[in-house]
Amino acid sequence: MKLFFSKSILIFLLLLTFLWVNSAEIRAQEISLETISISNGLASPNVRALIQDDYGLIWLGTANGIQSYDGFTWKTYRNIIGDTTSLQQNTVTDIAKDSLQNLWIGNELGATYYDRAKNIFKNYNFDSIFQTAGLGRTPSVLVDSDGRVWAGTLGFGILRFDPEKDTWVMAPYTQINGREAVHSEFARLVYEDRNGGIWGASTEHGLLHLAKGSELFVPIKFPEGNEFNSLENLITAFYSDQDGILWFTSRKGIYKYNPATNDLKTIVEYDYLNGDVSTFFNSIKEDYEGNIWIMNNMRGVYKFKGNTDQYEEVIIPGNRRVNSGGWTIRFTQLIMDRSGIFWFGSLTDGLFKYDPLSQPFKFYTHDPQNNKTISSGGAFGLYASKINPGKVFMGTRGNGINVLNESDGSIQKVAFNSANDMFGGSARAIYEQADGTLWIGTWGDGLIKMDQNYNEIKRYKRDALSQEKGLPNDQVRVIREDKTGKIWVGTNGGLTVFDPKTESFDEIVSQYAQTYSDEIISQIKTWLVEDKEIASIERVGQSEELTQGFEIAERGTYFLVTVGEGDPASMADYGWLQNSTGETVVGIESIDDTFWAGGSPKNRLQITQIELNPGTYSLRYSSDDSHHYNDFNAAEPDLLPLYGIAIFKQEADIRSESTVVNVNEQNAEIIIQDSNISDIEIGEKYIWVASINAGVTRIDPATNSTKYYTSDPSDPSTLSDKQVFDVLEKDGQLWMATYGGINILDIEADELSYFTEQDGLPTNFIETVLPGENGEMWFSTQNGLIQMMQNEALDKVTFINYNEDDGIGGESFLSLAADKTPDGNFYFGGDHGLTTFSTITSNKVPPSVIFSNLLISNQSVYDMKENSPLEVDLLATKEVKLKHDQNDLSFEFAALHYANPSKNQYAHMMEGLDQDWIYDNRNFAAYTNLEPGTYTFKVIASNAYGVWNEVPKSIIVTILPPWWKTWWAYSFYALLLVMIGFVSYSGLKRRIRMKERAQSLEREVAQAKEIEKAYTELKATQSQLIQAEKMASLGELTAGIAHEIQNPLNFVNNFSEVSEELIDEMHE
Repeated sequence: MKLFFSKSILIFLLLLTFLWVNSAEIRAQEISLETISISNGLASPNVRALIQDDYGLIWLGTANGIQSYDGFTWKTYRNIIGDTTSLQQNTVTDIAKDSLQNLWIGNELGATYYDRAKNIFKNYNFDSIFQTAGLGRTPSVLVDSDGRVWAGTLGFGILRFDPEKDTWVMAPYTQINGREAVHSEFARLVYEDRNGGIWGASTEHGLLHLAKGSELFVPIKFPEGNEFNSLENLITAFYSDQDGILWFTSRKGIYKYNPATNDLKTIVEYDYLNGDVSTFFNSIKEDYEGNIWIMNNMRGVYKFKGNTDQYEEVIIPGNRRVNSGGWTIRFTQLIMDRSGIFWFGSLTDGLFKYDPLSQPFKFYTHDPQNNKTISSGGAFGLYASKINPGKVFMGTRGNGINVLNESDGSIQKVAFNSANDMFGGSARAIYEQADGTLWIGTWGDGLIKMDQNYNEIKRYKRDALSQEKGLPNDQVRVIREDKTGKIWVGTNGGLTVFDPKTESFDEIVSQYAQTYSDEIISQIKTWLVEDKEIASIERVGQSEELTQGFEIAERGTYFLVTVGEGDPASMADYGWLQNSTGETVVGIESIDDTFWAGGSPKNRLQITQIELNPGTYSLRYSSDDSHHYNDFNAAEPDLLPLYGIAIFKQEADIRSESTVVNVNEQNAEIIIQDSNISDIEIGEKYIWVASINAGVTRIDPATNSTKYYTSDPSDPSTLSDKQVFDVLEKDGQLWMATYGGINILDIEADELSYFTEQDGLPTNFIETVLPGENGEMWFSTQNGLIQMMQNEALDKVTFINYNEDDGIGGESFLSLAADKTPDGNFYFGGDHGLTTFSTITSNKVPPSVIFSNLLISNQSVYDMKENSPLEVDLLATKEVKLKHDQNDLSFEFAALHYANPSKNQYAHMMEGLDQDWIYDNRNFAAYTNLEPGTYTFKVIASNAYGVWNEVPKSIIVTILPPWWKTWWAYSFYALLLVMIGFVSYSGLKRRIRMKERAQSLEREVAQAKEIEKAYTELKATQSQLIQAEKMASLGELTAGIAHEIQNPLNFVNNFSEVSEELIDEMHE
């Protein structure tokens, strides 16, 4: 009996195990959906059809027309009464696309074809075609892989479109029992499987199949009891999986059919609400992980693990189960777009969107009605435990610390006594040492040391009267431990280093915390007590402008002592010395002219040694409306019993050198710029000290040397702002959160760069910085959170900004209230509480980019009809040619990625005009007065995760020149110019010839005249010559005669002369 009982138990347990293993249903999975309703642009809450076209647009069939959606813009197409080119009927039941991306639309009257290029609808009324009434409703349309168009109808069974005759005909059915098959049934569905086979669902024939290459639809015969040829059990959805198994739903269940073996397997059968109208609506799709999803009308949503029979019911917040067993949301259709986003249609609740990668932010806030929530006042400080992962310490304003346990979300509240904290027990800074010791920096009660059980061990405070050094200020902002185990404590009034071994403080002096020597301070105190001042203005109140005149009788050395209020930005209370002409002799112009006066860091003291000549002088003093004598809003100055200005004459035994500041008396080898410490970063080589008023100081612990990084608005190589609230060293760079944006220092190169609102930041007021994964960085700001990502291929930094609409709980965050756990969880705190999220998984699918509109002189090409310059739809247009007066262009474009369309980013460039990409994150661009020429307009975009499409979407735009600037016009101009030149040349040549002829004629006339004159002269000469010749002849004759006479005469003459000589000789 015992053996039988034991065997029975064993069999029972085995049976339970078998049933558990083979059980189809698994546990439920909860997902969060984003609702898209009429207020968002949806035409109707009744969404029956969903597809995504090849461009990436989402198309919806609603009860109020068909819509396209690009993430921003909705375009709605409806029936326009009297317009036969509009949609046939507004109740859209199904949508299919052909190879040209034109649409076939099922509706209550039949089918409609939408020609996107022409922007017109062609309607086919089935009642008119088949001469019936009320049977034309078309719940299903299909364009198969061969380009054939099919339709499932209410009263004509399955129809096929005949493109040659431009009409619809009844699809061929095989004969049944030797007779023509009935073709007047309700065919709910037409579907194409992976092999090209066509499946149909009919109330008369049940499951129909048209095999690839076959001509006839054949009804599938199942084993007895499994018929789907009735309205009560009509098949409502098909899906062919990777193994060739045909999944389908009917109004009564979910089934898997193996066409190869004709085996039918029932997965789920329903015995409730089978007559509900919503049971006609189902959808089956496979996600990118191979899981099968079934949209199951009012029966909810099922997710099958792969193509197995095991599934889980998907729970959707807000979808309530009713007493009848169904759910309140009645789903109709499901698609998964190319980026992995799920879209759910419904009968009455609009459209839903589900992003599997979206991990909503979680935030903790104070609920007065629930003491298990965090304390009031928001997050004032944060620290994620490194020795106890999963434990997060949150500092509060006035309520100590909250200890969050990540595993169960529980919160432990730890309070401590407070005496001087302005909020009554605040924790601004938190740090946990390796041994579990917890250090709490309060906002007025100094530094608290606690053990692992949060028991207070000791409290360290500032004690101005003690000889031992303590905290420089009791408002502690930051606590860090260096490599030697010393604790660096940054306060609202200075920086100090605490040695836990010796429990001693070593203050690092601030430039603005330096004091005058004890000797001169003592002397001034003595003069004040003994009333040695020559003149003074003391006990200055609020908003006063005071003057005190006095006389100097003899030249000498004098001390001017001024106590007031100021910070690096300006002086609020200050004094100065004026001569008789109203000129300033000496006084405080800025905080750099002063030293610390004790008490609050803003208490400032100036002691000036001057030489004065006899004459009339005046002490002047100006104060604002806060922090004044008897009403100080911070610790009052305590080094001197003076708040105002006084002048003293130097006594003979006081050396002038006493006015020199002796920094060595404070044993300080390092001087930081500002005492208002905002953060400390212990880096690999350096210690970085950030301040609220003076940038960052770099300290080299090995040499005690310092370097200051400040801001100069006129020098772009300096910090963008002097207010630095967080510093982080990572991979050789120092990241700085400033009130001038994000600053980055390349430590080795010692070069600064920065990002501001002009680069895409939501604000320049950056509060904290944390490292992310894969090079990303996170920042909290006064306007939400920022995720910074680097695209190496584009060499582009992308900023993804998150605000309250993204579920971060609030938008104003606080400096230093940020940390990252060892497990990679981020925490950011602010007045709203605590925002947390884990590492965000990026959607790596880049967006598709489309040109959604082109406006020419502010008129859309879609409204230009026959005047449109487009030859095909703008979405398919690669090039457009425009007239010369169509040169004012506006482009509208969209990044088709639907994870979070509002965070998609854009850049555009007009090649031929723009020199570089314009990253303005606008989805439109305008260009006016474009010169004739060819341009290429290009767009790139990123999805919400900063993933860019690296291949731009482009369109070539050619602005044609006016006819008078065309090539043939210029050819005509050239020809005309040649002709004009030729004519001009010919005319000129003719004129030259005529002129030459005239000149030749003139020359000939002149020559003729010359010839005539010469002739006349020649004639005269001839006459003269003739006369001369006559005379010559006569002369010759006469000469001859004379010669003949002369010879005897010469003889007689010569004989006479000889005779005279003879006579003379005779006389002698």
